[in-house]
Amino acid sequence: MNAYGVYCNTTFPLMFKVFKPKGTLKSSDKYQTKIELATEIITELIKEGFNIELVLADSLYGESSQFLSKLAEYKLDYVVAIRSNHAVWLPIGQSDRANKWCEFERTFSNQKSETRYIREIVYGKKRAVTYWEITTDPETMLENSTTFVMTNLQGNLKKTLGDLYGLRTWVEYGFRQCKQELVPIYGCVAKTC
Repeated sequence: MNAYGVYCNTTFPLMFKVFKPKGTLKSSDKYQTKIELATEIITELIKEGFNIELVLADSLYGESSQFLSKLAEYKLDYVVAIRSNHAVWLPIGQSDRANKWCEFERTFSNQKSETRYIREIVYGKKRAVTYWEITTDPETMLENSTTFVMTNLQGNLKKTLGDLYGLRTWVEYGFRQCKQELVPIYGCVAKTC
């Protein structure tokens, strides 16, 4: 499990913990899930005095109530992936709706940009946590270029959410070599200049 920081377009490793599958444990080892390790990392970073402005994570963590509870406990903002079949319980009589697609310019770390599309998916009444779909093509919705995210950020997110979540992809791509040697990236701690 790895945590990375982003500061002024510079990415750097902050902390890692080794995940050991149950079948590889020695008798003296204690089994911990990836979620438990990720929550430990966040707790330790906060205790070390890091000011975490935003947590980015993939769907393993985005769909974990334990992980999201830890973020809520520390009052941390987050943008996390969820699977396209993510379930949300709605009160009787409420339904979901997808808002219109909005075009935005996705700006990459090299300052180049490409057109992307984003829309909010509203489940019942507006809530503090919102759900979004981001894609390169709303007509074909290609699986490898369509992302579903959940966030507790507030405000008009149509122009910023795609870039914010894109930081996770940037970090993962940038550390691809060590990812194969260690363990997949669980997320990233982002700080702005």
